[in-house]
Amino acid sequence: MVNKQQLSQRNAFCTIHRFQVFLIGVLLAFLCCVVTLTLTSCGQSSRGSTNIHGQDTQQTSATKASDKTHVITDLAGRKVTLPKDIKRAAVLVYPTQEEVAMLGAHNQVAITGGKNLTKGWGSVVFPEYGKLHAAENGMKPNIEELIKLNVDVVFFWDSKPDIIAQIENAGIPVVVTQVDNDNIDTPEQFVEFKKHEIMMLGEIFGGQALDKAKKWCADADSRVKRIQTALSNVTPNKIPSVYYIRGPKALQVHGGESYTYYLVSLAKGDLVTKHEKKLLYTTTMEEVVKWNPSYIFMGRVNNIDLVMNDPAWQGIKAVKDKKVFVNLKGPFVADYSSDCFLLMEQIAQDLHPKELHDLDMVKEVQSYYKQFYNYDISAEDAKRVLTFKEPNA
Repeated sequence: MVNKQQLSQRNAFCTIHRFQVFLIGVLLAFLCCVVTLTLTSCGQSSRGSTNIHGQDTQQTSATKASDKTHVITDLAGRKVTLPKDIKRAAVLVYPTQEEVAMLGAHNQVAITGGKNLTKGWGSVVFPEYGKLHAAENGMKPNIEELIKLNVDVVFFWDSKPDIIAQIENAGIPVVVTQVDNDNIDTPEQFVEFKKHEIMMLGEIFGGQALDKAKKWCADADSRVKRIQTALSNVTPNKIPSVYYIRGPKALQVHGGESYTYYLVSLAKGDLVTKHEKKLLYTTTMEEVVKWNPSYIFMGRVNNIDLVMNDPAWQGIKAVKDKKVFVNLKGPFVADYSSDCFLLMEQIAQDLHPKELHDLDMVKEVQSYYKQFYNYDISAEDAKRVLTFKEPNA
């Protein structure tokens, strides 16, 4: 039997024990808080320190980094991350050189793929391009040279994936601006493709280049619409057959995968070599005789004597009717340059002179050169451009 004194002692002991348990609980809770705060602090340190405004500095840097880059889709459909501020570009693709020059972005070019714009009308319209460094071989670039030049982007062909991989492995992004297969099948798709190409370059260089790219696209739409409207009454049975000599030889032609095919189609002509799904190939005289084209255009050669003075061609309708024409040539070959829709207009007028009797190609060249090349070309020089002649010495 427990007496009162023992009961009192036991109660006191229990009270003390409960108090000790309470203190231990508080201590454990405190230790948990300390550990949690420590881990949180360590976690913050691993992500980045906190600045005086309570912002995570590394997170802020990541935001700034993303603000300095953007993703574009090149002509091969590749997603490429680029700096928004392009200061040093390697423009190795030939047609792209003229387009970049047209956009006025030469100050953002560190190296070009060759000397194409340092000759002929290129040297007159873009004299600053002659001062730019040119690669010895744009199709086989020196990777170490690109690294040394600290280029921000390389414009290249999709036909050489091994070289693209080498450049990208060196840490330099590559934008494809020339493709073997453009995945377009109609003239309308071609127009949109060219606009995408110019807008892509405008977005890459930004600023005034982007403004001019938008202006160029509007101008292209206007030229195409003008020709389509003027030739809207040309029925399929009135569309003449066309043989387009790419050159330098008379049997070297563009096929159905060429820009030439779409430009001739927009001009309401029927390119006889369209069934050969190639960009460039050599045909035979037997095929030419079979086609018997009504018109012949000299694409990249200023020499109608190739066919007019060759006995093998004398039975061809275009030669007999003297329907053999020289095309225009500006800073670069027109069929793959930004002035391709000037070429479309010229071909259309040669094919359909009655419907386009009021189209003044001299003024068209003058207008284009003023708007997009920032160059006041005289009427005399515009005529030289239209007939594939070099500038006067």
